[in-house]
Amino acid sequence: MILVLNGLVYSSDYCYNNCRKLLRFSELDKLQFEKKKVFFELNEMTKQKATPEIYPIYFLYGPEDYLIEEEIQKLLNQTLSQKERGFNFHLFNGEEHSSQEIVQTARTLPMFSQHRFVLVREADRMVEEKIELLMEYIKKPSYSTCLALHGQTMGSWKKHRKEIEKTAKVIEHPRLRGQGLISWIKERMSEKGKSLSDEAANYLVEVVGDHLYDLDNALEKAFLTVGAKRKIELADVEEVTTEVKISTVFDLTDAIGHQNLEKALGILDKALGSKAVFFKKEEQGSKFADPIPFLLSMMAKQYWSMLVIKQMSSHRQDAGELAKELGTSPWNIKKLMDQGKSFSETSLREGILRCHQTDLAIKRSGGPKDLLMEKLVIDLCRPADRPAPSFAKVGST
Repeated sequence: MILVLNGLVYSSDYCYNNCRKLLRFSELDKLQFEKKKVFFELNEMTKQKATPEIYPIYFLYGPEDYLIEEEIQKLLNQTLSQKERGFNFHLFNGEEHSSQEIVQTARTLPMFSQHRFVLVREADRMVEEKIELLMEYIKKPSYSTCLALHGQTMGSWKKHRKEIEKTAKVIEHPRLRGQGLISWIKERMSEKGKSLSDEAANYLVEVVGDHLYDLDNALEKAFLTVGAKRKIELADVEEVTTEVKISTVFDLTDAIGHQNLEKALGILDKALGSKAVFFKKEEQGSKFADPIPFLLSMMAKQYWSMLVIKQMSSHRQDAGELAKELGTSPWNIKKLMDQGKSFSETSLREGILRCHQTDLAIKRSGGPKDLLMEKLVIDLCRPADRPAPSFAKVGST
């Protein structure tokens, strides 16, 4: 008689003499195995909980491209490593590629990876026929694929939103303004390990604007400049930003609004001659090589702001209400409303158009910039009696 136990062969005599001992070891091995199994299962459960949930489909839309690109990069990092992307990352254009191509790729099993990542740009430009075909996939998606649809708006997808949300995550990124923008700037600097004062954050918005790409670049410059300093103050960001000063732009547009050509040309000449544009009248302007591109940009922005305020104030007279809706200070709204009284809507549209035309003329011709700027100011002070192109009113569709 022989006994096979745990892969070993034992004789009858050995079994008789050592039976109890062998059985004890067999039970011990079994218990140890069960313990290891439970530990392994718990470890796997912990790993799964630590891994963020990946939806099979994402629809990301809105004007804030910076935040959408961050979201896309985050999803890509969660689904694929750098090595896995060669076989499993696919980029499509919703306007150019067919839905059949997109669906076929999305239904293909990933290669040497747990996931396949499919990104569709300009999904909001897809025609209804393409959307209908993709909706069939969205209703029954492949859970080994992460399909991300990206657009400025939801476009024609909007009527399918309820159906999409059954299997997908829909995320909107509207333009950050007001306190939301200030909070984002401060949080961004906090992620870098430093704090930013409210004055410094507000100054960056005033000078750099509300585009997150530009603001992030300015924050990175400030971060690298201050060294070991833990808190970044107003003086720190003033040193690293191109100071296109608001008061010069305000004074220039104000002179144009009153058709005071002599004063307007004097302000322009002073800015171009000193290569400085002033923020506060009592301080010296910052000097830089070529103030014209920045001056043109700020002039166009000033005209646009006055146009928006003029349109909105026709049915909302309270500056506080306008400030809340536009995400700026009531003082700034009142300043724009007062200055806007010197302009008609037609002249404001004309101002925006002429600023852009001058900018294009400078970039394309490479001609004398000073003369082109003088011509712009003369034209704005003496607008031609011709209809300006129409801009859609705020809130219109």
